[in-house]
Amino acid sequence: MSTQNLEGKHFGVVRELQNQYAEAKAPGIPKELLERVQARVKELMPGLMAWRERFPAIATSRLKAATLGCVASDPGATLEQHLLISKVGLLVFAVDDIADGEIGALSDEEIHRVLARYAETARAPESQSWTGAGEAEAVGGAVQDVARSLHALPGAKRYLALWQEHFRRMCEAHSTELKDKRRAQQDGTLPTLQHYLDVSRWTCGAPMYHAAALVVLGPDFAGDVLQEPLVERALVEMALLGRWMNDVRSLERERAEGKANGLSLLIAGGMSEAEAEKSAVERAGQHLESLQKVVGQLPEPLRPWGKTLVATGHFSRMFYMQREFHHAESGG
Repeated sequence: MSTQNLEGKHFGVVRELQNQYAEAKAPGIPKELLERVQARVKELMPGLMAWRERFPAIATSRLKAATLGCVASDPGATLEQHLLISKVGLLVFAVDDIADGEIGALSDEEIHRVLARYAETARAPESQSWTGAGEAEAVGGAVQDVARSLHALPGAKRYLALWQEHFRRMCEAHSTELKDKRRAQQDGTLPTLQHYLDVSRWTCGAPMYHAAALVVLGPDFAGDVLQEPLVERALVEMALLGRWMNDVRSLERERAEGKANGLSLLIAGGMSEAEAEKSAVERAGQHLESLQKVVGQLPEPLRPWGKTLVATGHFSRMFYMQREFHHAESGG
């Protein structure tokens, strides 16, 4: 029954896209690398399970999905690099779960405060103490652990400020999204589609995640990535691609929760549900095309990193056709 609920009503659009990917043979994980990817995922599991035991608010059900996405986007990274980037991916889910109230028992004001503390921990890992009980404290400890690791890397000198900025944006956007959700629940006021996209491009966590990957990979780039518009454009295109595909999968659940969703906003604007789904999938494709163009224009030292974004874009589209990525399935 849960599979039926996740599939929605109009997945002819997704089946068509699956067929297109099959014909193009471009799912983001080349067949010759598939066994290597799967072997690395298996190799990473013990370390991630041990990390999760230290910070038990991290959902076990997220481990494989986060790790598979990490390895599939850059199969050539080292085991240590994959491990750290996978932890960053798990933080995306964990912070989202706290902000949504899916774990923990915090009031809205407490959620706003803890999100601000997470952002401050990313900026200065020793500025906050995460020694209390409860899920929010455990997530804070995980943020602190990852931040310490990123601060210590050689790539921190060039790229840490980019990660800190996008971690801050992610947390602030979660606070804004919570306020928007409460407003909609209280009086039915929906955000505009543009406002929704301006917020949800950061709450999806993709820019923070890929900024962290730059810190970990540490390419030799002499410029300031915070002042490089192509880096920002690549991160935004990646985020919007993932956001539209996530919204296709999560429409029914988020509608039941009283949360805005890109498809529900298109429907509120006059589209049928089937039309909204088709538009969302098309928009995701357009963002993937734009991402590929931007990556081709990146400064040469950053192009390998950019290619990991493109690979992640292909992977996320295929993954969302199978099941929802941003929210774990029960028992999964």
